[in-house]
Amino acid sequence: MSKEPQSLPREWRILRHEPESAAWNMAVDEALARCRLEGQGVFRIYRWARPSLSFGRNQPVKKTYDPEAFASLGAESVRRPTGGREVLHDRELTYSLVLPLRTPGGLREVYRLVNEALVQALQSLGVVAGLARARGRTPPLDSGACFREPAAGEVEVAGRKLVGSAQVRMGDTLLQHGSLLLAEPSIRLASLATAGNGEGTDREQEGITLSELLAGPISFPEIAATVEAGIAGTLGGRWNRGRLTPREVQKAEELVERYRSAEWTWRR
Repeated sequence: MSKEPQSLPREWRILRHEPESAAWNMAVDEALARCRLEGQGVFRIYRWARPSLSFGRNQPVKKTYDPEAFASLGAESVRRPTGGREVLHDRELTYSLVLPLRTPGGLREVYRLVNEALVQALQSLGVVAGLARARGRTPPLDSGACFREPAAGEVEVAGRKLVGSAQVRMGDTLLQHGSLLLAEPSIRLASLATAGNGEGTDREQEGITLSELLAGPISFPEIAATVEAGIAGTLGGRWNRGRLTPREVQKAEELVERYRSAEWTWRR
């Protein structure tokens, strides 16, 4: 197990939420970061009510995806507060982590710790997961879906990405969230692309799913509990299951209109 950085929070709250809209999920993640209490951290697991394509905060997508295609397929689009490239959220476990930025090593150390915790959780299920090595320069934001190729330090199995994560600083707080692929998505990225951008695999999610790696199905509560145990065991401290506070709900309600806004989602 990794050595625990001294300045990680000693008090943690675990949240596990039922499927919600893309805009609400992003609003809650940001609200948790904006409302973080001193000395405390939050780990949240959640799902999506409909297949949802999220774009990185600064990713250009106007010429790549067709806003009108989403409604016809019962899908949603949203722009994340974090960076990176597009992710198709459908049959997956999504997590968010909120903690102060005082960890020695900063964002990179938190990233490493969380991914190591996820590797340990997956290995407890018999999945031969590990952390990807550097493969040269970071792919540009218009180079295709996030899960096409593992970046250095991401969770992979046999060279294929299983978990993708992204981070953002919000004042003195770090928000990290990520996706663990459970099964193949119910729609294809190509079906959401603009004319001329839907052909070939460069628009597809790719990666590898947990269902491909396990001998049999695993329930969402079981994989959620496994991930929670792995994170808690690595980050240490006291962990208590909780719910959103009234202040966090109020902040999420203030933020959700921005995440619903086409002007925000399709601004680039």
